[in-house]
Parts: sequence; structure tokens; C-alpha cells
Amino acid sequence: MMSELERLRSALRFLTSHVPGVSELTELIENDEATLNLETNHASNPVQELIGHSATNSAQLQEALDKYKKRNHSNLEIGRFYERYLGYLFEQKGYQVAYKGIVEGLEDLGRDLICRKENEHLIVQAKCWSQRSEIHVKHIYQLHSSMLHYRFELREALKTTGAKQSVVRERMKEQDVKAVLYSTTSLSDMASEVVKHLNNTEYRIERLNKDYPMVKCNISKKDGSKRFHLPWDPQYDSIVIGNVSGEFYCDTIAEAESAGFLWTGN
Repeated sequence: MMSELERLRSALRFLTSHVPGVSELTELIENDEATLNLETNHASNPVQELIGHSATNSAQLQEALDKYKKRNHSNLEIGRFYERYLGYLFEQKGYQVAYKGIVEGLEDLGRDLICRKENEHLIVQAKCWSQRSEIHVKHIYQLHSSMLHYRFELREALKTTGAKQSVVRERMKEQDVKAVLYSTTSLSDMASEVVKHLNNTEYRIERLNKDYPMVKCNISKKDGSKRFHLPWDPQYDSIVIGNVSGEFYCDTIAEAESAGFLWTGN
């Protein structure tokens, strides 16, 4: 008779094989040296958690932001940090970035970021792992497959415009779609060989810098209101920076406020 442990292992194997994103969560747990705190980013009052009380002025908000950067983070939080950092780097280069991994969670289809500039589309997977870990072949194949699926979705979207088949084919030829795996660690030997032979698939090393500017200064397209957003704000990862003139990232609350941006707490 199958033991309880064997049943649990069998269920986990089924989930990691059939449900997008579960394998990512499993890897986070396996690579975490401490207990993974899944509730850290969902505190009812993150500012109070960081400084012991609700912030009432700019100095207290800055204190909370400084402590947020410096405190010990779980691997789940570090993974989010890494995705946000990569997104920031791409936004500074003029890309429009969708933070799929953070916003959609297990529904991200293996796409942590989608970075787009004109006809260039980068399907990005981010793995901020310890140096003891390696990127394996399965991670490369998963990302490559997700990129192919994105190409299919893009083609179907072009079809809905009513364009002729020949026009759709020509437009697809103009689209440069690539899969890019960013990591802080190395590839296994076999994964390295696979990357060399897969079209439109790249691997890049990028170390995490937790001191990058995190204050998002956003201008509403609807009414022109100017608000800044902090990493614990619920809408932080849905906010796009760069699609309205005058938007920017900055390091401090003072910089944001001096440019006329206000914090509303969400």
C-alpha cells in the first residue's frame, strides 16, 4: 500500500509536470536555506511591520524604504527583487515591461517579464539562485517553449485585425521574439549545449543590485495626477514607468516629492 509520503510525492510530481509555475515554487523552497515566508509581501500594514508604526511623514516613509532594502529576505522575496531589478534595467533602455511573474504568479506561463520595444519582444525568465545551484536543461526547454507559445499568441492577435494571411506572415517576419534566461549562477554542461543549438534563446548573467532606484514616479494618463509608488504598494508591479513623459524612478522620497509626486499609500 502506498504510504502518505509516497502519495504526497506522487501528487507533487503530477503538479510540477502539469501546472505551470509549480516547479518554480518547488525550486524556491529547495534552494531556500531558511523557512520560506510566503506571507511576507502580504502584510496588512508593511510600513508598520518595518518601522513599528504607520508612517505619517516623508522621513518615516524613507526610513521604511531603507529598512525594506536592508532587511533579510526570503528566497521568494529575493526572486521578486531580481525580477523588479531586471525590469528596471530594461525600462531604462526604453522597453515597455510587463511583470508577469509577480502579477500573475503561477499563471505566468514561465514568463517572469515580457519586455517590448517596437518589434522586439523579449520573453524573460529570471533565476536569482545561489552559486551552488545550476540551471538545468529543463529550465531552458521550458522558457523556449513559452517563447514559442508567445509567438503563436502574437500571430493569433495579428489575425484578429482582419489582415490577410499573407500580410500576417509578413508582419510576423518583422517581429523579433527571443527567449532570454537571466541568472546569477551558471548553466549545467548539457544546458549550455542546448542553448547553443536553440534558435532565439539566450542566457545572460546578471547579479542582483538591491540599491537600484525603487521609487516609481507615475503620471496618470487619465487625469495627469502625479503619484509615487513604493515596493510594498499593491499596484507597484502593475505601474508602467516611461509611457508618459515625465515619469521616472528615483532613490528617495524627497526626490519624488520635490518633483511634485505624492504618495497615497496604494
